[in-house]
Amino acid sequence: MTVLHAYVGRQAIFDRDLNVVAYELLYRNSDENRARFDNPDQASAATMFNAYLELGLDRLAGGMPVYVNLSKAFLLGEYDIPLPPERTVLEVLEDVPVTPQLITQLQKFRAQGFRIALDDFVLTAETRALVPLADIIKIDVLNVPPDEVRRQYAELRPIARTLLAEKISTHDEMEMLHGLGFELFQGHFLQLPIISRTERMPHNRAALMQLLAKLYDPRHDVRQVEKLIAAEIGLATRLFKLASSAAMSRGAPISTVKDAIARVGTQQVAALAMLAIVANYDDKPIELARDALVRARMCEVLARSTNQPPDQLFTAGLLSLLDALLDTPLQQILAELPVTAAIHEALSTTRTAGGRIIEAARAQGNADFDRVDGTGIPAQQVFMAWYEAVRWADELISLLR
Repeated sequence: MTVLHAYVGRQAIFDRDLNVVAYELLYRNSDENRARFDNPDQASAATMFNAYLELGLDRLAGGMPVYVNLSKAFLLGEYDIPLPPERTVLEVLEDVPVTPQLITQLQKFRAQGFRIALDDFVLTAETRALVPLADIIKIDVLNVPPDEVRRQYAELRPIARTLLAEKISTHDEMEMLHGLGFELFQGHFLQLPIISRTERMPHNRAALMQLLAKLYDPRHDVRQVEKLIAAEIGLATRLFKLASSAAMSRGAPISTVKDAIARVGTQQVAALAMLAIVANYDDKPIELARDALVRARMCEVLARSTNQPPDQLFTAGLLSLLDALLDTPLQQILAELPVTAAIHEALSTTRTAGGRIIEAARAQGNADFDRVDGTGIPAQQVFMAWYEAVRWADELISLLR
């Protein structure tokens, strides 16, 4: 099985006492510590998606703020930004034209709680309009003569809230910049970017497009949305993780896709789906989705006939393939997904009724009929549940082709 990976670069930002006070998130698509991309929208989307949903902001930055470079399309509001505003600094790159539309959108971002940083900033008649909107102005000092740095600092000091010196490469530069009075510092002299990597779930672009079409239809059927999310297993898993995060749940477990949607909100689900599409993930895991859906539906059918909660057993069945898909122990995955006790028990032991249902579904899928018999669930009942699940999954998958 091909293992897919998510990458994010991270570089610390320091205060005057050399304490780390934030991290800038950087686009990476391999272990090579360099950003290589042709499409800035894809780079921005992939960085946010990988940081927020694959690796997790807490793992990358603890509780500290994160700075994120945004392409022009994101800055103009063409795509939603799913990052939490209270801990996100949006960077406006120097090549983004200053227009009334940009000014208006930055004002909206600030009203939402985001902070704004101007990257590689040079003060001109055109860019001056951005200064009142900026919480941080970043001055590039790489290969810039000291006198020019002093001139820029003196020019911006009276009108800037916070000045950050970036791309610091030597001890002498650091000493000069500290002496001038910069508040924040960033560069290879202080810390090289660090690459974080994790296994990631695959994504199916066609399924995400189908999901978006449903979400943006004002007459959408919530149950159909649930089915489409369940079929896009990469998004479903990340949605569970997001809904279970401390910021969203305050420790309260989730039990179904419906619960996750209700907690996160359909607008956020749409933003996450759009982000995955823009990031250009197109792993086409149709067979992967089919296996997960058959397992989930089969568990749901068996649960109904054994007086177990069908929605929760559907979720347990959906999650029961993750250890194989991610090549990670299931208990480690469950630690990141604080699901209900019933789901956790079903996935952890065969001594409960839910656990025996999961075991029967696994055994039937592997054609291990001795193991089916060992669960105590009649083999004919297991077979009929499997047959119904295959029909249901094939019908649903046909919507995604």
